[in-house]
Amino acid sequence: MVAAGLSTGAIEGVLKIAATYKPKDGEPKRDAATSLAVIGKMFGELNEYIKSQSEEDQKVYHAIIEKKKAELVEAAQKQ
Repeated sequence: MVAAGLSTGAIEGVLKIAATYKPKDGEPKRDAATSLAVIGKMFGELNEYIKSQSEEDQKVYHAIIEKKKAELVEAAQKQ
């Protein structure tokens, strides 16, 4: 995220939010439906957070997300 140009403050906020969604030690493995729900909720919270950041950080964040989406689609198509 640093290399992409996201500010340190924005990165810290993103990582703080993401950490709250990390499975806790001893938590049972999530099934696919639960994982998708958790990911959806996390991205919703991240999108709300990034709106509070500078316009530049918003642009960089959305570019990172679009790049990751494209990588995931490409990987899925190779399977």
